[in-house]
Amino acid sequence: MKDLGEGTIRRIDWQELTPVVLLLRVFNTATGIRVLFLSTIGILLTLIVGYGINCHCSKSHEEKNFQKPVYIKPLLDSQNQQSQQISFRKNPIEYSWQLIQHSVFVPWDIFSTAGFRLFRLEGDSIGVYLGWFFVLLFIWSFFGGMICRTIALRLTIDQSESGKKLWQFIKLRGTGFLSSVIIIVLGMLFCFVPIKLCGWFFAVPVFDYLTAVLFPVAILLGFFVMVFAVGLFLGWPLLFAAVSVEGSDGFDAVSRMFSYVYQRPLHYLVYWTISGVLGVLGFVFVSIFVDGIILLICKFGGFPAQAVIPSFSYLTLPETYAGLSPPENLILIWCAMLQLVKLAYTFAWFWTSSVAIYLLLRRSVDATPFNEVYQIVPAQPRILPEININTGSF
Repeated sequence: MKDLGEGTIRRIDWQELTPVVLLLRVFNTATGIRVLFLSTIGILLTLIVGYGINCHCSKSHEEKNFQKPVYIKPLLDSQNQQSQQISFRKNPIEYSWQLIQHSVFVPWDIFSTAGFRLFRLEGDSIGVYLGWFFVLLFIWSFFGGMICRTIALRLTIDQSESGKKLWQFIKLRGTGFLSSVIIIVLGMLFCFVPIKLCGWFFAVPVFDYLTAVLFPVAILLGFFVMVFAVGLFLGWPLLFAAVSVEGSDGFDAVSRMFSYVYQRPLHYLVYWTISGVLGVLGFVFVSIFVDGIILLICKFGGFPAQAVIPSFSYLTLPETYAGLSPPENLILIWCAMLQLVKLAYTFAWFWTSSVAIYLLLRRSVDATPFNEVYQIVPAQPRILPEININTGSF
């Protein structure tokens, strides 16, 4: 609350009084043009790479079904509009759950499934799953990092960086997005190797007694693995937020992530729950807006009825184009591309929520004000001393 003289309160700073209201800014920030554009480009690259890997693997295994690649299945399932096939009046709980699954859960699903597959390595799929994980990490370290940096400035000092400064930030601090995740993965592998060695030694008759005596060491290593795994699974979005807000390296981002997640676990869960509810409401609004645009154009413009509210995933089905002329197919493609705005919003909401929740946790744990953010200081031109030509002195 601001006291502006004579004991009269003329303005209430709700963000300082109730910090959680920062989450109310998530929708406006997530629907920014730059944020949606970066999300769309990242999604398109993810789809292209996913289809490319699927086609390569399918050809190698002599399979012909390319319709739903497992690598990008969460993205395609989010576009099949299953929630619209369930009546809210008949089954509101199932309808709501389907709506949540195909909106705010999509980013978590696509990233978590890529990580889980690393623990299901079998035969020839080892290289493919590792490749998909690191390609996905590289794509969203770039686009997700740019989105988080844009959001960090808007939520803290309400400013927007130019494209040149944003690119400069990525060049200076962008390695932190990659290194922070890799540091935790390497830490887990560092603990897994001794555990595996203990298993091998236990199979040798000479060393089985020694391995049994030293088994508590394996338990301790397993404890560290679980700490790393739980922290990474729950708090990895905070890694990107930490680098964007603090301009920190990978080690500092990892330290902050574990500190905030394990010191404020209930706060973290409540913040994501509140943001998720607001995100679903925002998704409903964006869906109505996008579908309204397509219905308005197709119905009143007299365009083919098949192009009304098409899903992007339907473009991969041959029967989608059956009986349509080339111009009608082109209209169908444009309408389906517009449907990507819904998916782009879910990713924009995800990264925006990550930064907002990071700011809330940072304020709770470190008592850091919201308006503190790393900014790139422009290099000052070097001023050379003047030289007196006549005397040759400075």
